[in-house]
This record gives sequence, C-alpha cells and structure tokens, in this order.
Amino acid sequence: MKRYIAAILAALICTVAICDTAAAQDKGRFSLGVRMAGYTRAKAFAMGIYGNYGLTRWLDIEPGIDIICKELSSVDIYCDLHVILELTAKSYIYPIVGVSVNQIGSKSRNSEGWSFAGALGAGFNYRINHRWTSSAQCKWLAQTAVNHRNPVVLSLGIEYKF
Repeated sequence: MKRYIAAILAALICTVAICDTAAAQDKGRFSLGVRMAGYTRAKAFAMGIYGNYGLTRWLDIEPGIDIICKELSSVDIYCDLHVILELTAKSYIYPIVGVSVNQIGSKSRNSEGWSFAGALGAGFNYRINHRWTSSAQCKWLAQTAVNHRNPVVLSLGIEYKF
C-alpha cells in the first residue's frame, strides 16, 4: 500500500513540476462517457457509464457506475474528484481522489456483500476534437470490508461533451 501511495505522490509532484498551466476543463460543462475497466486483484472485468462536470477550470467531479462481470460481484458506484493539469492544448492529466460503494466478491477470500472504499489514482485525457475525449485511468481502491481485496482499477473510456 505504501508503494502505491508513494508512486502516486511522485507522479503528482513530477506532473506539477512540468505543467505550465492548469486550465483544461470548462467550468459548468457536462460530459457523458462509457468505460471498460479491469479490476486487477479481484480478477474482474467491468463496463460502465460516467458523467463529468467541470466545477472550475481546474477541478471536476466524476460520478459513475461500473457493472462488474464476475461471480459474487455486481457493481461499483463511485464519485471521484479530479485536479486538472494541462500538458498540451489537447491533453491533460489529473490526480484522482474518490469514494466508492461496491460489491466485488471472491469465493477464495470468502468475501460477499458490500464494501465502502476510498480511491487514489491518476488519469490521462486526450481531446479528439471539441466534443469527444478519450481517457485512461489507474486507481487503487482501499476497501473497508475485512475480506475484500484492494483492487487496482485500470480503465479506458470515451466521453462526449455537451
């Protein structure tokens, strides 16, 4: 766990050091997207839908839901906060801090039921044009339920800005 946190903090420090400006998101703009995700330690695949709302030019919020395709698992409902750090006019990265309520079960760990989780991670977005954006994310979920694994979620998505 300490290695994940140290790696995320190091990436954030390097990102802040190389970024000139942080103005990639439009305040008050909403986008809707779809995402494919892999939950590594849980050995699960998921498809999801999410929304993204620009609170300020540098801060946005992303609620979403992933439907998990695995026995004893059903859903991951989350809400993440992103701090936007612009790399170029078309690409930006962002650290992720969020919360999640999920049901990611495993027979081998005897884990069934729901769990609350905190999330830490980072993401990268590339603007295809003024309406479409592609995204890649990596985040770590710290589960509160005793027998639940703490998965790393790797995801790819595409969103449409209204």
